[in-house]
Formats: sequence, structure tokens, C-alpha cells
Amino acid sequence: MKVWKKTPIEGYICFVLLSLITIVMGMEIVARYIFNDSFRIASELSRYLFIWFIFISSSYAIVEKTHIRIEAFILVWPKKIRPHLKFLGNLLWFLFSLFIAFMGFQYSIGMLQDSTNLSSAMRIPVGVIYLSIPIGYALMAMRLLQTEYLAFKDIKSGS
Repeated sequence: MKVWKKTPIEGYICFVLLSLITIVMGMEIVARYIFNDSFRIASELSRYLFIWFIFISSSYAIVEKTHIRIEAFILVWPKKIRPHLKFLGNLLWFLFSLFIAFMGFQYSIGMLQDSTNLSSAMRIPVGVIYLSIPIGYALMAMRLLQTEYLAFKDIKSGS
């Protein structure tokens, strides 16, 4: 059962981030092996883009239902209890995501306020990189709410 009819925004963001990483690393390879020179910021930029990609794509993985789960634990229980166990697992995941998003925003804001914390090559505030954590977890919490809402709607309609 496909829940979403179209690709959510996270899918497009992930595509853009991976494309940028590929372009930056490709330029670095060409610069290093053909021109015997390298870009100072290439490895740092690709690393930070990858960090953002990881946290945004974890929200997209909820939409696609590709997160790793321990299904054997759920299959041990009777069929009537399984939806409740899945709901409980998603509820705990949702609460954890909210907690990490809240704590991550606090930490990131603190890092952004400290003007001495700059990345080594690009000289951007490190708090910008740390913002990927709370944004990713907030998106995961939002997608978990959507997933549970749609599952509840399916149960109520009888499908």
C-alpha cells in the first residue's frame, strides 16, 4: 500500500544534495589529477552536504517505509496485537525524535551564537551544520505523525 501519491519534498532535497556532492567531488578529482591542484573546500563541503543528506533522507525513509525494524519481535505476537505494537514503536520513535529535535535546536542555536565556531576551510558557522540534526528529526516526527494518521484512516475505513 503506497501511502503518498507523489514524492515528498525530502526526496527532491536528497536528489539535489547527492547531485551537489557528486559535482563537487567530480570537480575535485578533475582538479587533482588533471591540473595537479585541488579545491580547498571540496572535501569539507561534500562532508557537510552528506551530513545534511543523512538527516533529511532519514525522514524520506519513513515515507518509503525503508527504516530497519525488528519484525521478528512483532511476528511473535498474535495478529490482533501487532498493530498496537507498531503504534507503540512509532510513538516511542516520535517522542525520541521530538526530544532530539528540541535538544538539537538548543545546541545549534548556542553554536550559532558563538561567532568563534567556524568551519576550518569554508569559514561558515558550525551551527549551520549542526542544524541538520534537529531539522532532520523534526521532519521525522512530522512524517511519523502523517504515517500514523494515514494508518488510522485506513483502519477506520476498513481497508
